[in-house]
Amino acid sequence: MTIFLILSFNFLLFRVMPGDVTRIVIPKGADNQTIEDLREYYGLDDSKLSQYFTYLENLFFRGELGESLTVRKGSEVTSILGPYVLNTLILVGIGTIFSIWVGVILGSVTAWKRGKAVDRVGSAFFIVFYCMPTFLFGLVIITLVGRYVPEWPIKGAFGDEYWNLDILGKIGDRTLHMLLPMFALVIETIATFSIITRSSLIDVLTEDYMVTAVAKGLKGKDVLHDHAMPNAMLPVVTVIAMNVGWVMSGSIMIEIIFSYPGLGYLTWDAVWNYDYPVMQAIFMLEAVAVLIANFLADMALFKLDPRVKM
Repeated sequence: MTIFLILSFNFLLFRVMPGDVTRIVIPKGADNQTIEDLREYYGLDDSKLSQYFTYLENLFFRGELGESLTVRKGSEVTSILGPYVLNTLILVGIGTIFSIWVGVILGSVTAWKRGKAVDRVGSAFFIVFYCMPTFLFGLVIITLVGRYVPEWPIKGAFGDEYWNLDILGKIGDRTLHMLLPMFALVIETIATFSIITRSSLIDVLTEDYMVTAVAKGLKGKDVLHDHAMPNAMLPVVTVIAMNVGWVMSGSIMIEIIFSYPGLGYLTWDAVWNYDYPVMQAIFMLEAVAVLIANFLADMALFKLDPRVKM
């Protein structure tokens, strides 16, 4: 039911947006017959209700998402999305996994050492990068690398010779192009996971059962991993699920700044060029991905917390 409502809203959203899609499709100076033919071809002469049922029929029974109006005029949206989805999964997917792993570790260390130098330095680091605008940090990286390491690639997902390389060469070329945008992405998201983990863990460490565990003579490592972390991870799991769901939306600011051809870059391109079918497909992917990620988070919380009932 939720997915059906998402699809319905996704259809409605692009019909109430400002602007007229016909001004994009129909060339200036076209005669009346050309205008009528184009409106009929794109189904714009039908009622909104008829367009809605056609949209659902094409989506569910034919797997079609429409044709691009401007980004790649006349091309099927499904054929356009493939390379962009792959690039985003490589960059944002790997970056998110690494950020979760490192962020949870750093957050747990600073919480366990709260009040000490490690905590003060770590917390300051987290706050600075959590509050820093993504585009600003990306521009700083580009400026520094462009000045001091000018031979390092600062844009694109791969170089011009990519298709002539063997498999190892392709992996190396992609890695080289991906390091800078991934570094910018990871530093920002590590701060988010670290802050949430630290805050949640500090709340757990003040509970009575934690004091009892220490009084029983358990080692600090056992207290942290066996007693504190399982309970502290409950809110962290929800945030992780949201970020995993957002992988499909890409990182718009990072991808634009580094000219990385992922879904975030494609979203910006489609919005800028009023390509409604492409925008509609991207937003649908994002919404469904977040929905599935939240469902998996609910299942994980059910396993982690016995108080949660189905």
